[in-house]
Amino acid sequence: MIRDMHPEELHLLRDFLYDAISVLKEYRGQGIGTALMKAMLEHLREAGYKRASLSVQKANYAVKMYMKLGFGIFSENDGEYIMLVTLT
Repeated sequence: MIRDMHPEELHLLRDFLYDAISVLKEYRGQGIGTALMKAMLEHLREAGYKRASLSVQKANYAVKMYMKLGFGIFSENDGEYIMLVTLT
């Protein structure tokens, strides 16, 4: 789990918010979700953001994709992970 942030820095996790990204079942497995996330992360880098975070249900198939994109688990509760990636 990622634990290098001081509690006072948690407000940084709220600097950018996207509502949701979803790919219809019939289009999954074609790299569309990965391409969308890569484009969003690149846009955030170019805009000067240092980190990005998201919440995802633990059972969501996309957890593996987020990890491949560099996200780590920052915290969790019974049903979801809060994931964080450093944008360098």
